[in-house]
Amino acid sequence: MTLPPGEWIEVRLLAVTPAYRNTRTFAGLMRAMLLEATDRGVEGIVISGTVREQKLYRRFGFIPFAEPVGTTEALYVPMQLTRSRFMQSETARTLRPKLLLAGPVELSPQVRAALGSQPSPHRSAEASRLLHSVQSKLSALIKLPHIYTMLGSGTIANDAVAAQLTGRGVIIDTGEFGRRLVDHANRVGLEFDVVALSSERRLDMKQIEQHKPDWIWTVHCETSTGKLVDLDQLRQYAHAYPTKIAIDAISAVGTMVTDYSFAHFVTFVSGKALRNAPGLAFVAMRERAVPNPSIPRYLDLAAYNPIAFTQSVPLIQAMDVALSELTDAEMKAHQTKLNLFVHELMRRGIQVECKDDQSPGIFSLVLPDGQSSMELGRQLGFHGYHIQYESDYLRRANCIQVSTMGWTTTRDMQQVASYIATWIQKKTATPESDGFKHGNLGGPNGESSDRGVLS
Repeated sequence: MTLPPGEWIEVRLLAVTPAYRNTRTFAGLMRAMLLEATDRGVEGIVISGTVREQKLYRRFGFIPFAEPVGTTEALYVPMQLTRSRFMQSETARTLRPKLLLAGPVELSPQVRAALGSQPSPHRSAEASRLLHSVQSKLSALIKLPHIYTMLGSGTIANDAVAAQLTGRGVIIDTGEFGRRLVDHANRVGLEFDVVALSSERRLDMKQIEQHKPDWIWTVHCETSTGKLVDLDQLRQYAHAYPTKIAIDAISAVGTMVTDYSFAHFVTFVSGKALRNAPGLAFVAMRERAVPNPSIPRYLDLAAYNPIAFTQSVPLIQAMDVALSELTDAEMKAHQTKLNLFVHELMRRGIQVECKDDQSPGIFSLVLPDGQSSMELGRQLGFHGYHIQYESDYLRRANCIQVSTMGWTTTRDMQQVASYIATWIQKKTATPESDGFKHGNLGGPNGESSDRGVLS
């Protein structure tokens, strides 16, 4: 038997000293090996597996591809592992890193089961029943009467809102995602002024009033920093003026109990703190959408009554399950888990700042000079936790983000904080060694990085 065509890598002399056997060390080595193979894009991995550990290798999905070689005292079996065989193996679930991301998030078994159901026609009575159930639950959560469900990401939801706005408005510059609202508005030719948040993350309401805007558009949680905008100021403004309020709540909905009833438009998605897979985008509105034949059909929310175009019924079914699991207690638990995460960092000597504008769903940590966010992110992956660190804006800031949005536990948050603190105290890698030239959005420069120590 020979290997299939393509590029393969060989792992040799993989061993664990006796004192560290029967611990998580071997699992970490396996994760590192599998991540390396994935990064290289190879067909699979080959090893020379000792005959004594055939049961162990097969649990990972390795299979022989040739006859045993060597001597009687040291007999080895040439074995191969492909990605598909690993994913089908009994250890795949154990080694799969837990997602501490702001999307995609860790899902419950019930939601995963619903996602695996056979798709049914989106025009069927069952699809309409499921969508009505989902939209009713979301209306109660957001406190707005009209919910429009689109197949896509938060980008399409914000495009739909941009198509609804008229007159001259104000967009709040909160950072990376606030500036994306500016891009949405520019693309549909809206007229607007930009007002930046103060250093205390508060809205400059006097400056906003001077513009006399027909509408105000802001994010609730700036995803790139994990900081919240004070909606109480907007709520008071909305009660005093007829200005329409639009809120990108994509990284906020589900992380805390919030009354958005003062707003005219609120956008959010399935794949974050609502704890479903990505793919559904929602626009909540105070007033029913009015047909507008001058905009693209997909953005005309009035057509969504209830389903306008092809829709994923398994996604809607999973959303219905996820919303049944999303209790007030679950939403409030985000703050508890974040508090434990911050407390563990500080207990281990890492000084962090947690102000009133801190989101309970996302925590950003800028690393000290001389330490690499890219390498820390990889190391946490080896230990079973997948955090956010690869986005360009995070890499430029040498920043990592840990999120409570999925089905995470207090133990997860304490454990990952412990790993982060240990790494920061021991690591000697530099930001330049992660292969990213800071201030330059180009590709990797080919340099390698040293491995850090987490335990």
